[in-house]
Amino acid sequence: MFSPDEFALLIEDLSLLPSISPTTRRLINRMDEPDVALSEIASLIEEDPGLASRVLKVANSPFYPYSGKVGSVREALIRLGLSSARAIILATSLFDRIRSEPGVFGLWTHSLSVAITTRRLAGLIRFPMVDEAGVAGLLHDIGKIPYYMFAPDLIRELDRDFDPAFPDHVREKDLFGLSHVEVGARLVTAWRFPLLIRQPIRWHHDPLSSPREERQMVLIVSLSDQIAQGFGLEHRELLTEGEGFLRIAGELGLSEPSLLHLMKELLRDRDMILQRAGDLL
Repeated sequence: MFSPDEFALLIEDLSLLPSISPTTRRLINRMDEPDVALSEIASLIEEDPGLASRVLKVANSPFYPYSGKVGSVREALIRLGLSSARAIILATSLFDRIRSEPGVFGLWTHSLSVAITTRRLAGLIRFPMVDEAGVAGLLHDIGKIPYYMFAPDLIRELDRDFDPAFPDHVREKDLFGLSHVEVGARLVTAWRFPLLIRQPIRWHHDPLSSPREERQMVLIVSLSDQIAQGFGLEHRELLTEGEGFLRIAGELGLSEPSLLHLMKELLRDRDMILQRAGDLL
C-alpha cells in the first residue's frame, strides 16, 4: 500500500513533534539539553495543569512502587528521573492524539504492562539501568502510533482481518512498507533517545538476531513483551515459539523459579494494570 519512502515522509512529520502542544514540545526539547535544571523542567510542566496532573498520577501510581506520596511536580521528577519523565510525557501526549481510535487503549495498556515487567525483570537480574528498562518497555511499540495517525482506515482493516498465522509486524510491512519496529526505531532516533532505548525498539521481535550493542536490554524488553502477551495484556500479537522464549531467559541468566515468580507477579497485578491504565491516559 505504502512504499517505505512514502511512509517515511509521513513519520517525519511526527518525528518533528508538531502534533503535540507548544508547551509539551518546548518541554521535550528542553529536556534534551545537558544544562537543564530540574526546577526549570518542573516549572515548564506546571504551565500545563493537565500535564502536571498526569506526571503526579504516574509518580504516585502502583507502577512506581515507592513508599510515600509525592505532592509536587519537582518531587515527581525526582522519583521518576528525567529520562522516564520525558518518555512518559512524550508517549502520553502522542497517545492523546489517537485515544478515540479502536484498539488504542489495548496498545496503551500493553505498553504500560511491558514497562512494568521490564522494570521488574531488570531488578530481578540486577541489570543496573532499571529506569531505562522501563522507558524502553513503555516505548517499545511506539512505532504503531503513526499508523493510527496517518492511516486509520488501513490499521482498522488490519485489526478486522487479524490472522494468527502472521504477526502484526509482518503484515505492517506489507501494508505500510515499514513495520512498527522500523518506524519506532526511526522515531526514537529522531527524538534523540540513546542506543540503549533504540535497540530494543528495533529488535524486540527478533531478539536472538540482534547485534551485540545493548543486547541485554533487547532481551529484557523482548521477554517482557512476551510475558505480557501471555497474560492477555497484549495488542493482538503472538508469543514467539517456546524454544526462543526459553533461550532468551537462559541468555539473561534467569532461572525457572525466578521466571515463574515474575510471571505470577504480573498475573496477580493484571486486573490492577487494566484498571489503572485508563487513569493515566
